[in-house]
Amino acid sequence: MTGEARLTVDRIHHYRDTVRAYQVRVDGHRVGRVKDDKSETFEIKPGIHEVRVRLMWLQSPPVELRVEAGDEVLLRTGPNGGITQAWRIYLAPHTAMFLEAVNSDS
Repeated sequence: MTGEARLTVDRIHHYRDTVRAYQVRVDGHRVGRVKDDKSETFEIKPGIHEVRVRLMWLQSPPVELRVEAGDEVLLRTGPNGGITQAWRIYLAPHTAMFLEAVNSDS
């Protein structure tokens, strides 16, 4: 065991944003990127963390994680809605993308 936790971000396939990778940010720091229909795993230190994904000026609402050494956390992300939700890009850029925990019991 490495003393760290593993955070996996799974990005759904969606016609919006397909050519751009989302930045994955932990506590405001970029830890990597995740492309359309891909998953990326990052090691993070135990503790409480705020995780977001970002694309240009758009971002998801934050997800707060409390992790211990050896924990494995899975988050799913993607654009928040299709063409009918395009207003979010300009009027609510902090909700233009979603980021949610995936229940490991399913």
